[in-house]
Amino acid sequence: MSASAQADGWRSKTLTTWGRACYARTRALAAPASDTALAAALTSSTTPVIVYGAGRCYGDAALNDGARTLLSRPRNRILAIETDPAALVAEAGVCFRELSAALHPQGLTYPVAAATGAVTLGGALANDIHGKNHIAMGSFSRHVDWFDLMQADGSIVRVDRSSDPDLWCATVGGLGLTGIVLRLKLALQRLPAPAADVRYRRMDNLDAFLDALEPWPPADPFWFGWLDAFADGKAMGRGILETGRLAPDAGGTAPAPQPRTVPFDLPALCLHPQIIRRYNARRFRRLPTDGVSLRQPIEAFYFPLDHVNGFNRIYGRRGFYSVHCGIPHGDREGLRKLLAEVVHARAGSMASVLKPMGGPGEGFISFPFKGYAFAVDLPRRSGVEELHARLERITLNRGGRLYAAKDALMSAAGFACMFPELERFRTVLRRVDPHGRFQSDMSRRLAIRPELG
Repeated sequence: MSASAQADGWRSKTLTTWGRACYARTRALAAPASDTALAAALTSSTTPVIVYGAGRCYGDAALNDGARTLLSRPRNRILAIETDPAALVAEAGVCFRELSAALHPQGLTYPVAAATGAVTLGGALANDIHGKNHIAMGSFSRHVDWFDLMQADGSIVRVDRSSDPDLWCATVGGLGLTGIVLRLKLALQRLPAPAADVRYRRMDNLDAFLDALEPWPPADPFWFGWLDAFADGKAMGRGILETGRLAPDAGGTAPAPQPRTVPFDLPALCLHPQIIRRYNARRFRRLPTDGVSLRQPIEAFYFPLDHVNGFNRIYGRRGFYSVHCGIPHGDREGLRKLLAEVVHARAGSMASVLKPMGGPGEGFISFPFKGYAFAVDLPRRSGVEELHARLERITLNRGGRLYAAKDALMSAAGFACMFPELERFRTVLRRVDPHGRFQSDMSRRLAIRPELG
């Protein structure tokens, strides 16, 4: 490493996605604590830069191969917790696990949770995340009052829905391309007890899941389906439906799951389709036919896999891709076509889910809309790229879209067709970042700034 590289603090580093299918060799810098120092680091070079949070993005939105990356996690202070009305102000590097530790003992919680407590607030805003309760609470941005944004020239602007509506809509779900989110104010909700009342039921096929969603919306605010991506015939789409709501008290709460660790990358044999098929069938049949109801600790409910350290290593050294498809409400045939492709390719895994979405997000390229979100992890093996292309084509033909935060294979042409407000997004980027200081592997792959080459 050159002396100049050591002097300015940037270090060569290899970063990856949570799926470990994409890597980037970059020059990285832990984001300085002061805004002034951060602005100096940002503007010290014309080389493109992107922000990298906790590394939980499945796609390449936070990778910047051959360029620069600012690591946001060091900026992780909770600056204020307000009680009337309930809200907090925090830096963008704060993760949901840290929020839990600060809020839950005070009887407060966040309205929308990521699937893991490792996700940062900046990542939640940049991807406009949606949780198991989107049908009731919408996506993350709905509960944000304002955010402070460092722009390409190092200046800072406070953005809310009225101060600069277009910049708001471009930053929310905007994949980190409008600037660096420094801080935000998030509305909170009361948490009666650190627990959730949850019911698990068997669903015999995809139609059973969709019947359970009618009348729309379902009564329980939390709704989440695990699907067996290997079941075919009349059983295609069978799985386990989880519904829940916050508990009124903590009495009778089940113990939290014991922490576990995946100590090494599992060998490819463990991902053989027959092994996964048997695992999925066993998981389905282990649930009693009349279901199970229990009171879970709130963090085990919010983050069901966080007790398994290194969960992504079960997919082996080659990693995995994820595809997260949105299909309009009422289009059962569209969902059936997607699931049939995965089943027939025998390419799925033990992670395949279905969630309802209640309506559109606020961002120009936010993923949510009124419909169904179907997601599946695809172990990285021969033929997976071609399968992804077929799933993208079906989604596009059914008037749906893919979730960029979970995607590393979407085509630029498909992206442009799926997001009709893409040109408005580009217009804002050209205004606030005319020289393209903020770029990523994803922004180049999807040709979000085609004029930059």
